[in-house]
Amino acid sequence: MTGTDLIMELTLEQGPARITQVQPPWGAWASYFMIDLEHLPSLRVRNRKSSSSSTQLRPVVEHDHNWTVEINGAQVVRPAIIRFRRTGTNRYEYWIYGQNEPEFAHCRWLLNNFPNPSYTRGRKWIIL
Repeated sequence: MTGTDLIMELTLEQGPARITQVQPPWGAWASYFMIDLEHLPSLRVRNRKSSSSSTQLRPVVEHDHNWTVEINGAQVVRPAIIRFRRTGTNRYEYWIYGQNEPEFAHCRWLLNNFPNPSYTRGRKWIIL
């Protein structure tokens, strides 16, 4: 494990109208993305499952008690899983896995069987 990948459940906390807002828990923001709450960054993200290889610049946005980032590829039936891979400073590739994909089952198994010392409650996530 190198710490370059984050696997996280996607659920419907934001509701169907905001399904592209991905809301990592605070532990993931701190441990994986390493954000500074005083100076929220923009992330460069690229959907590895899209035929377009363009990178998008997406700001991290604070909402009352949580932080979100807009991920276009997250517009899938829930539950789903997102996998981020760090490729540089504030640069990430991502994959979204739906329930009918073999990667979903594998990632769900990882989330259910490997301990995450930073997990508190809510959606499951793990850094690999």
